[in-house]
Amino acid sequence: MTDIALIDRRSFLGAVGGLTLAIALPFGRDARAASTASVNSWLTIGSDDSISLTIGSSDMGQGSFFGLAQILCEDLMVDPGRVQLVQGGPTLASPAPIGTAINTVGSGVTRNNFWKLRDAGAIAREMLVSAAMLSVGDTNRANYSVSNGVILHVPSGAKRTYGQVASAAAGLTPPTSAALVPDAQLACIGKTFARPDIPFKVDGSAIYGLDVRVPGMLYAVIRHCPSFGGVLAATPAKPPGAIAVVPTQVFTGTGRGAEAVGNVNAVAVVAGNTWDAWKAAKSLAPKWTLRADSANLNSAQFLADAQALMANPTPYVPGAANGPGTLYTVERSTGDANAAIDASAKVVDATYTLPYVAHACMEVLNCTVDYVAGTKCEVWAPTQSAKNVLSMLVSLTGLGEDKITVHTTFLGGGLGRKAEVDFISQAVQVAMALGKPVKLMWPREEDFTHDQYRPMALVRARAGMDANGAIAGWTYRNVSPSILSQRGSVLGATGDSQGYEASQALPYNFGARLTEYVTHPSPVPVGFWRSVGASINTFAVESMIDEMALAVGQDPYEFRRARLTNPRWLAVLDAAANGAGWNSKPPRGAARGIAIGAAFNTIVAQAVEVSGSARKWRMTRSCVAIDSYITVNPGQVEAQIVGGVVHGLNAALYGRQTFSNGAAQVKNFNKSRMIRIGEMPTVKVLIMPSPAVMDRTASIGGVGELGVPTLAPALANAVARLTGIRTRTLPFFPNATMIEG
Repeated sequence: MTDIALIDRRSFLGAVGGLTLAIALPFGRDARAASTASVNSWLTIGSDDSISLTIGSSDMGQGSFFGLAQILCEDLMVDPGRVQLVQGGPTLASPAPIGTAINTVGSGVTRNNFWKLRDAGAIAREMLVSAAMLSVGDTNRANYSVSNGVILHVPSGAKRTYGQVASAAAGLTPPTSAALVPDAQLACIGKTFARPDIPFKVDGSAIYGLDVRVPGMLYAVIRHCPSFGGVLAATPAKPPGAIAVVPTQVFTGTGRGAEAVGNVNAVAVVAGNTWDAWKAAKSLAPKWTLRADSANLNSAQFLADAQALMANPTPYVPGAANGPGTLYTVERSTGDANAAIDASAKVVDATYTLPYVAHACMEVLNCTVDYVAGTKCEVWAPTQSAKNVLSMLVSLTGLGEDKITVHTTFLGGGLGRKAEVDFISQAVQVAMALGKPVKLMWPREEDFTHDQYRPMALVRARAGMDANGAIAGWTYRNVSPSILSQRGSVLGATGDSQGYEASQALPYNFGARLTEYVTHPSPVPVGFWRSVGASINTFAVESMIDEMALAVGQDPYEFRRARLTNPRWLAVLDAAANGAGWNSKPPRGAARGIAIGAAFNTIVAQAVEVSGSARKWRMTRSCVAIDSYITVNPGQVEAQIVGGVVHGLNAALYGRQTFSNGAAQVKNFNKSRMIRIGEMPTVKVLIMPSPAVMDRTASIGGVGELGVPTLAPALANAVARLTGIRTRTLPFFPNATMIEG
């Protein structure tokens, strides 16, 4: 297979004498809301029977790029191994054609495109079969079969390859629909295929953003104001070894929290090579004007503000401004939850605290730009949101869409951070100022200290139980900064869905319930982090469930079983518990913990085992059960869950960012420890079977983020059973460094 790292759609079509079929079909059912619109699917078949599929998702290691091809190949009836994948570029056309760049966020690439791609593959297949029927002279469709791109006329034995009939097929009118491969005959979906990108990543030929080189390119390294909201007082003198110092401002659409649009909050130091730019940037001593309230932008104040709002928020008023500090009611039963709790035989009341957490992608933010005034702007970037990049470039440069090209490279990790376009706007500003191609890079210290972090949160849960352990009442209040508000959204009556995600509609028999969300006023930029609100709320909810089980003297697994009302949740919980050997006695000096939750239409349960003592312990095993309704590539699902466990474990043990005078204090991995390879637990992944017959109206689940949310509560529950010490504040080891064991 050709190196997909080096091919985009434009260059591919210029190099291959293939024919392109444009196939119109309605949008499939969206996982969140049903809607219909016209889209196109792009399939190129060469006269040599080569097949290319243009895929619009970004590759940040999650495998959805090939997963989409695997789905389309099912009903196209070709082996995915013979298909060349072409990276789709963005367009501002609405609706956007299939194959053009799509936002790779929210574990949504596969679940939101599954039925669209199946329809596209089936329609393309039937166009090719129709062309073969005309060639053979028999128009009875029942007389034809298809296998791996070869159309067989059964009565005569005549064969036509896709390549032989592609030209004729391109002139046909696509049908409005076509029959899909029956569920019992699926050959691609549900099977593990090797991903074509892995060899490139192993042998070093994969092109990440940092690998891009353009003739005549200069190199720029960014320096931000250390304190959020600060602005440049004066452009500093050019340091030795530098070619230029270019101030950059917060561009429209990239302002977050304290970073107001128009503020000149950074400078780019430009040189002829990376090392000179790096050294010059480090030697630079720019002067900044800080916010008047910068002294109040510190971690202690953020916690104090959260505690005050927990006790006394401002109620939501329909139609009012409802600024920070507003209390939103997410869900409320007809019964009074607080009254039910107060009248209960036993009350459990617990408060959980979670910090800001950085994304810490292995590849730092970077972007390469070739800009010629009035003529073109060509961008190479590791982005999750190429369409947003295109929209920003049109606005920033004033060029038409036809003069802008966006190349999506491999991403050395994304985790939500590379869905933002702030670093790309900076690179374009530098290229426009210099009139030369430039690659802009963020040093690791800038990456850590100017992230758009997972929000901090303070959560209080209360529950009342009767003498038999039945839950009479449940209240839950989350105080955290609003991701959506920082992006200009006006919150409705229930608040920010990213904030209360995974705390509402829980299938526990809670009796009366009340779930609330309060917006925290902190101006620290926050963003989408792997599993976002689910990583916060699942920790609090499932830690609280364990504390309730302890309060009534019941096994935490059996306590959950007795109170869950959803059979799918029960099946997933049982699978994780049985896979971990829950009912067997753990080894001496070991204990187990369990947790369950859901996000992005997927249910996940995780049972972990820890061993050691109160002074020193480690996680040794994990068993994760997952139900996403449909599994496209089981091997890739397993890989994503294992990766999520590692990500969640690092965050739970060590992940946090703190602030003083508006400046982030953790600046590199030396103060943000990660587990070592010898500390990696054994991870078993159990995938619940897909249904024998797929229901097109059922919600398909995402996978990429689902290894994270249940890790922290399962770990906290296990540690509490091992040591007798309940951890309600993450991370477990906030001051650990990389030099510590």
